[in-house]
Amino acid sequence: MQVQGDCSSGRPGADRACDASPDRAVTPFAELDHEARLEDLGQRKALGAYYTPPDVVDGLLRLSLDPLLADLERGGDGAVAGVRILDPTCGTGNFLLAAFVRILASLGRCGAASADAAVLAAKCVVGIDLDPEAIRICRKILLTAGGDHDDLESLLNRRIVCADSLIMPRQAPLTLFSSGNEPTLDWESFMESVDARDGFDLVIGNPPFLSQLQSETMFASPYFQRVKDRFEDAAGGYVDPAALFLLVGLDSLKKNGGRLCLIEPLAVLSTRGAQRVRQELLSRATIADIWFAEEQVFDNASVQVWAPVLQTGVAPRVVVVHRGRDFADAGIAEPPSADAESWGSFLALRRGVPMREWSTAGTLTDVASATADFRDQYYGLIGHVVDSVEGGGDLPKLVTSGLIDPARLMWGQRLTTFNRQQFVAPRVRVSELSEDLQAWARKRLVPKVLVGTQTKVLEPIVDIDGTLLPSVPVVSVESTRESLWRIAAVLASPPIAAIAAARHAGAALSLDALKLSARDILALPLPLGRDAWDASAEAFEKASAASSEAERRRFLLASGDAMCTAYGAGRDEELMNWWTDRLPKTSYVEPGIGDEP
Repeated sequence: MQVQGDCSSGRPGADRACDASPDRAVTPFAELDHEARLEDLGQRKALGAYYTPPDVVDGLLRLSLDPLLADLERGGDGAVAGVRILDPTCGTGNFLLAAFVRILASLGRCGAASADAAVLAAKCVVGIDLDPEAIRICRKILLTAGGDHDDLESLLNRRIVCADSLIMPRQAPLTLFSSGNEPTLDWESFMESVDARDGFDLVIGNPPFLSQLQSETMFASPYFQRVKDRFEDAAGGYVDPAALFLLVGLDSLKKNGGRLCLIEPLAVLSTRGAQRVRQELLSRATIADIWFAEEQVFDNASVQVWAPVLQTGVAPRVVVVHRGRDFADAGIAEPPSADAESWGSFLALRRGVPMREWSTAGTLTDVASATADFRDQYYGLIGHVVDSVEGGGDLPKLVTSGLIDPARLMWGQRLTTFNRQQFVAPRVRVSELSEDLQAWARKRLVPKVLVGTQTKVLEPIVDIDGTLLPSVPVVSVESTRESLWRIAAVLASPPIAAIAAARHAGAALSLDALKLSARDILALPLPLGRDAWDASAEAFEKASAASSEAERRRFLLASGDAMCTAYGAGRDEELMNWWTDRLPKTSYVEPGIGDEP
C-alpha cells in the first residue's frame, strides 16, 4: 500500500519537507545531494536531517544486527528471511541499505537462490520518514542495490513509507464518522502489513535532534500537544524528541529478543528531562552495549553523540562499552538500575572519573535552598549593566559564571561577556529595573554561595556580605551565614566533582563539563566525617581570603584533601590528582574603569 502520513502538524520543517519535488533525479550520492539541498533551503536544521556516515552505520550494525543474523543462519535462509528491521526515521536509507546488503550476504551463506534473495531481503527492511523526497531516494537506492527485480519496486513502496513515526497512533482511532483529518497510518495496521505483527527484531537509526530550547527546532503548540498525548509524562520538560524515538522503537520491538539501537545526543544520558524515558527503557529492556563517538560525527552539527544497544527479554548483565569511530572496545560496566536518575556513569567511567564508595549523611537539601534564575532575569538586566569599578548598594556587582573560580571571585580581574558585550567590572543599576526585577534583586542580595556551571569541577564562591548579583546560569545556594563556608567546601571538593560527573556527565556541551541545576545541587550528598568537614571549610575560607594565587591554591588543595577524608576516601592520591587536573587555570586582565554611572 502507498501511505502518505500527516506531515503538516507543526513539527519543524514538516510542511516544507512535503513540498519536495518527486521528479528530482537520484545520483549515486543522492543522500548527500539531498542534505545539501535542505541546507541551501534553510530546512536542514529544522528537520534534523544530518544523515549517518557509513563507518558509523557499519559499526552500529556490527553491534546490533550481525549477532542476530549469526543466530538466525543456524535456521537456514527461511529464518534469515523472517527478520524484520525498522528505521523509524530512515531519511535516504543509510541504515536500511547497509542492513539490506548484510541480509543479502546472510541469505547467500544459507544457500538462497540469488534470483530470490533480493526480494527476500527487501521484505526484511522497513522505513518511515516524514520527508517524501528522502523516502523516494531511499526506495530508489534499495531498488538499485537489489538489481531492479520485477517485484522489488512495489514491495519497497509498501515498506518504505512517508509518515511521522513520532506521533503515529498505536491503533487506528475508533470513529463512527470520518472527518477527513484522521492520520492515515497507525502502528498496529502498519506492522501487520509488513509481517511484523509481533514486533520488529531490530529498530535502528538516527532520529532528528530537535532541541525544544531553540526556536528553529521547537515544536508548534498543536504538534507538541499530540506528542504529549502520545508519550504523556515522558514528554515533559524540555526532553529532546530524539529520546522519545527510543520509546517509539521500544513499543515496536518484539517483546522477547528484540534489539533497539538509536543514535542520541549526549544529553539524553543524564538530563532530568529524559529521566522518564530512561526509566521506561530499563523497565522493559536491558542495555547490552553502549557506544560513545567521542568526536564530531555529523557535518555542521557539533553535538556529541552516543548509542545504546538494548535487548528485550534478556536478564541484566554487564554492559560492553565501545568508543570512537572505530568502535574500539573500552571495557565493561555495570548496568544501571531501572530507577537510576542518570546513565552518566557510563560516560564518567569512559572519561576516567574515579569511582568510590562514599561515606555520606543526608544531602544539601537538608541544610540549604538553591535557585537558578531564568531568561526573564537575564533579559530584564539588558540595558542596565554598566562597567564601573566604583559602586554602592544601588550598583551591585554582576557575577557571571566566567567570573567564578573555586574560592576566588574574578570580578574586576577577568573580562566577561554579558549580552554580547565585554565587561571588566559589570554592575547593575538596580533602581532602573522593573518593580519585579527590583524585588528579585533584593532576594538575591543576601549571604549565599554562588556556583558556576558548565565547568570541569563545581566552582563555588561565598558571598558572605550578600553584595553580589548572580547572572544566569549561576546558581545561588542559601543557608545560615555560619554554614556557607561548609557548603562551599562541599561543593568545591574532589568527591563531589566525582559524584556529579557520575550522575550528570553528558548534560553539558563539553564531554568533561558539569552542568547541574539547582535541584541537582541540592541532591548532592553531605559527608559523614564532621571533623574533617570542619577542617575543609576552614581551609576553603582561608583560600578565599588568600592574597596570592599560590596561597589560594595551597589552601584549596588542603580543603580538597580534608574533604576526601570527610567522605571516607582517606588520603586518595588518584582522586586528588584527577580533581587537581580539572581545576581551572586562572587568567587575569588589568582592572580598569569602563563607563561611569
